[in-house]
Amino acid sequence: MAAKTGGDGGDGAIGDINVVPLVDIMLVLVIILMVTAEFTKYRTVPVQLPKVNAAAMKQEPQKIALTIKKGGQVYFNDKPVKDLAELPVRLKAAKQAQPQVVAIVRAEDDIPYNQVIKVLDEVKLAGIAKVGLAVDAAKPKGK
Repeated sequence: MAAKTGGDGGDGAIGDINVVPLVDIMLVLVIILMVTAEFTKYRTVPVQLPKVNAAAMKQEPQKIALTIKKGGQVYFNDKPVKDLAELPVRLKAAKQAQPQVVAIVRAEDDIPYNQVIKVLDEVKLAGIAKVGLAVDAAKPKGK
C-alpha cells in the first residue's frame, strides 16, 4: 500500500535552475566590457598635449664594447687599443660624452682571469658604473 506522495507540489514545476547558460552570458559580457574599456581609456577628457621630440625623450645609454682576444689584444668598439694605458683615456672620454654609458666586456673562452680583471679595473677607474659581461648560451648536453 505504498502511495506516491508528490513532493514537488503536484503542479509539475521544475525545482532547480540551470545556471550554466547564465555564467556563459556573464563571461561574454565581462569580456566585452574589458575590450571596450581598453578603447575608451584615453578618450575621457579631450586635451591638446604639447609636441616634443620623441628621440629626446627616449634616450638609451651609449654602449661600449670592450673585447679581449686570445693574444691579450684589447678592442674598444671593434678598434684595437695599442696599449692598455690608452684604454682609460678612451673610457673617460666616453664617460664625459655620456654620463650613463654602459660597458660590455667580451672575452674569449680561455683568456686568463687577470687580463679580464685589468680591463674591468680600468672601467671602474673611469667611473663607469654599469658593466655587463657578454656570454653565449651553452648548448644543452645530449642534443
